[in-house]
Amino acid sequence: MADAQVKLVKTVNFGKGLSDLPANVHFSLYNTLGAATLFRSSGSIYQVGSGTGIYGSEVSLSQDFSGSILWEVTASNGSVIFASDEVEIDSRLTRHFTVGQWEIDKNTNEMIFYQDDNVTEMGRFNLKDDKGEGSTASVFKRIRQ
Repeated sequence: MADAQVKLVKTVNFGKGLSDLPANVHFSLYNTLGAATLFRSSGSIYQVGSGTGIYGSEVSLSQDFSGSILWEVTASNGSVIFASDEVEIDSRLTRHFTVGQWEIDKNTNEMIFYQDDNVTEMGRFNLKDDKGEGSTASVFKRIRQ
């Protein structure tokens, strides 16, 4: 019997300087042992909005997958830029992160996630701009506390 799959939408923000290049964007999936489970996929990658440099794709993962997604984009000058994000599938966690409310606290530059009761806090992320400074206006990266 095949493992049940979970479909997630994953995004990456390469910035406006690398906008309008969806054909040059790929992603790979690596498990926690460093083995590629999917290498340089370019299927279904799209740009979120016009000229944003933010790209996304729906990714199918095994319910027990734990590892990283490695994004890459080839710029018009031929240089390759990488970004990565952790991916851990826990159906309970995924459910809470997708059905509960979330809010951004502008005073602390944090994104706060709640369980589906919209009261019980389940996670906080520090929000940073592309220079690593706390921001809610130009979020480039979120870091789990």
